[in-house]
Amino acid sequence: MPNRLADSTSPYLLQHRNNPVDWYPWGAEAFARAEQEDKPIFLSIGYSSCHWCHVMEHECFEDAEVAQALNAGFVCIKVDREERPDVDEAYMTAVQLSSGRGGWPMSVFMTPSRKPFFAGTYFPKLDRGQSPGMMTLCRQISMSWKTRREELEHAAEQFAQAMREALSTPAPGTFSRLDEEFLGSAVTALATDFDRENGGFGGAPKFPPHSALEFLTAYAQRESAPDELREAAVAMVLRTVEKMVLGGIHDHVGGGFHRYSTDEKWILPHFEKMLYDNAMMVANLARVAGIAHHVAPEVERALLAAVSSAIAWLGRELRSGDGLFYSALDADSEGEEGKFYVWSEDEVKRLLDGRAEAFMSAFNFEREGNYRDESAGKRTGGNIPFLIDFQGAAFDDELDTLLEVRERRIRPSLDDKALVGWNGLAIRSLALAGVMPYAEKAAEAILAAERSHGRLPRQIVRGEPAGEGYLEDYAYFVQALIELAQSSEVIAGHLEAGGRVEFALARDAGSWLAEARRLGAEMVDRFYDEEAGGFFAVSPDHEELFGRNKPVFDQPIPSANAIAIRCLIDLGDHERAQKSIDSMLGWMERAPTSTQALFLTALALTPAESEQPERPREPTAVEVTVSTKRIYADKNGLGSGEVRIRVPRGLHLNSSEPPARWLVPTRLEIRPLESEIHYPPSADGRYEGEISIRFEVRLPERVSETDFDLAVSYQPCSESECQIEQVKSFSFVLARG
Repeated sequence: MPNRLADSTSPYLLQHRNNPVDWYPWGAEAFARAEQEDKPIFLSIGYSSCHWCHVMEHECFEDAEVAQALNAGFVCIKVDREERPDVDEAYMTAVQLSSGRGGWPMSVFMTPSRKPFFAGTYFPKLDRGQSPGMMTLCRQISMSWKTRREELEHAAEQFAQAMREALSTPAPGTFSRLDEEFLGSAVTALATDFDRENGGFGGAPKFPPHSALEFLTAYAQRESAPDELREAAVAMVLRTVEKMVLGGIHDHVGGGFHRYSTDEKWILPHFEKMLYDNAMMVANLARVAGIAHHVAPEVERALLAAVSSAIAWLGRELRSGDGLFYSALDADSEGEEGKFYVWSEDEVKRLLDGRAEAFMSAFNFEREGNYRDESAGKRTGGNIPFLIDFQGAAFDDELDTLLEVRERRIRPSLDDKALVGWNGLAIRSLALAGVMPYAEKAAEAILAAERSHGRLPRQIVRGEPAGEGYLEDYAYFVQALIELAQSSEVIAGHLEAGGRVEFALARDAGSWLAEARRLGAEMVDRFYDEEAGGFFAVSPDHEELFGRNKPVFDQPIPSANAIAIRCLIDLGDHERAQKSIDSMLGWMERAPTSTQALFLTALALTPAESEQPERPREPTAVEVTVSTKRIYADKNGLGSGEVRIRVPRGLHLNSSEPPARWLVPTRLEIRPLESEIHYPPSADGRYEGEISIRFEVRLPERVSETDFDLAVSYQPCSESECQIEQVKSFSFVLARG
């Protein structure tokens, strides 16, 4: 009998509607029952195309014994992370605090007040080695809830406090300013992590580095940047896209790209296909093709062919009747990961006859299969086609034959919800690639859904809008509207010059730009932090879970803050954009390879070095100076001096009496003379900006002149951490005046 998930619109939740687990969707009904029955909550978060989510469902949630244990001891809640990114973000923080890593499926045990006390990811039914299984967890946690309740609630309070702090951590202090050197540091950081042989960054598994590719492509075209860094950017971009397009992560048969590669060479994919990956890949390949035009024509042709086949795949497999784009295709079919996409040698020989040997040689088939099962690491007999060298159109007929046969296989499941933000990414890419009919129809469908819903929704499922749009939905869609306006203007100019296109524009540039301005103003009103700059991920109208965080780091998709700030720039709001970027410089300095979208936005905000106006000089480190090193004593033998300390923006020093004993105070130590030091008052136990510390020294009787030493010790701190203690020393002369 179906459970409470049967009425859901989420394909992921619907996958679990026949589980024997008594699932609730996230909402008041579940929390009220937990309070009423005084039961802890088991929260499970995943998404429809997640392979290990399917594994845990089969091993645990379809199992009657596990279901009985869960139903008896817990109120069980199932969440689609793509529907509720705020819930996912909050509890993923708990998982990372608990284990130092994250992933899906996410498994969290928490109090009825939604405070977690145990968090992890995938658990099998039974114990494996040192790892507990679900049966053990259910038994132990149920017993602890009855016999050690106070300990669990104490742990939940500690978790909740840590989550609040983690989600609201301000940017660390920085000595940097947004200039050409700072922008170049991001290229240098990427080059350090670059895989020169295989392209991409780091080792296995490898994910398409969408934000890095877009930033490097833009940087390569920045004429004011150093030539050696521009050349490095070009080399990294070309090598990476070449290897991805050749590799098995690229679906050579049907077009488009899989989620990531399980190896470092881009050969063996993890098979789900996501809208956001393919949308951003279309745009990046089209941009890089422009760079390759003069330096690598063969690569340019291959990239444009990959763009064309990816767009065809999007239109064929992810596009709905109303012009919107679905979210994803599953990795599994018939209960087996990748079965839809792999081929045996015997099957290809039967299909291609005399052409088979040349095809299998070019695409690196092996008799025992080149594909290894991700979990077991064993060869399966299946082959994933990949290339070593570009083949042009040499095997197009053979690929068409395989596609025709593959279309008759049992297909992977389709996640048919249309997320507004992800559609925004697709609209922007399609407009940039010149596929205006697709882009315009999707944009019109979202605007129509907004009118019927009353506000920009999070998603549209089978024509029905639902949920409140998050920052990423507004930012990505506003950016898409801006791109539609720019592309429409270019096409209109082309037509005026006597050119031809095969379609009629749905709107003129001014109409798209007006929509962008309207929704951009709403984005600022709902998400912008007027006090500190930057955008919150959720609006005041969303449910608040442990605080409102500001998304800074790129995930598979670019940071929503980076895109929102870029929208401000494109819409002429440079003051808010500058304030926002400045507020995030500390994160950019600390984690340049995780903030590439912010660096890309900074390129648009930062003029070339020669065009930058002179700025008042700001300190780049704590500066300690003295007014003079020769001090004259009065008739009583007393002399006075002053130490001046200048603290950079974003940092502070602990005062002479800091609020916690483990903090290093700011102190002056004078030897060997008798002295008195006058520390200035402090606010909240800290010194900021410019401070002055006066001191007096006494000249010994019957001595006309002597030397003494002064040491200043201090500890620079940001809002999130303190550096090691620093000491500056000075030598003085004290003489009678």
